[in-house]
Amino acid sequence: MKISFIGSGNVGQALARLFAKAGHTVTLTNRHGKNSLTEIVQSLGKNVTAGDLTDAVNDQDLVVLAIPFNSITNLDDHLLQGQNVIDATNYFPQRDGHLVKFIDHEIASSQFVADYFKGSKVVKAFNSFGVKDLPSLVRTKGALDRTAIPVAGDDPLKQTVMTLIDQIGFDAYDDGPLATSFAIQADGPIFGFEATTAELKVKLAD
Repeated sequence: MKISFIGSGNVGQALARLFAKAGHTVTLTNRHGKNSLTEIVQSLGKNVTAGDLTDAVNDQDLVVLAIPFNSITNLDDHLLQGQNVIDATNYFPQRDGHLVKFIDHEIASSQFVADYFKGSKVVKAFNSFGVKDLPSLVRTKGALDRTAIPVAGDDPLKQTVMTLIDQIGFDAYDDGPLATSFAIQADGPIFGFEATTAELKVKLAD
């Protein structure tokens, strides 16, 4: 697949490396322009190139949002129209501001993202624990200690993302629709919980 990233920080770089290693073609972008990414893309492997926002939404199979949550509304709300989106963002009050609708769970943060980017299909994934741990957690399919990555979404796109997760060395755990994805938000019970699918089920049943 062709996968682009809006955001080239720790999340973007870690996932770009894993996706490229799995054979996908990756485009990394940020707000500073493609020239600022030269050294980064060289370090991530031959399948990774630098681009700009136009490249991020041009002829891509998936677009990964990997920016601070408070930067989302700085993007044009039609930017991702017609795009398949992975939302890897998290709302943190201390960074993003005291917003009652998120703190009181009036709306899930990824549901807000889906509503904001008109005409997009959004799946929430890769936000529930630190990406710095990802390389050491990669396991072959069927390994008893294979870490599960929670996924939430409403569209058949969710299955595509779950397959991608399997390809890079993890199990995918279906956490249901976006509207009820509070458990995998930064204030949720499984945020920061690196666990197998069985362990996640037990944790969520508590």
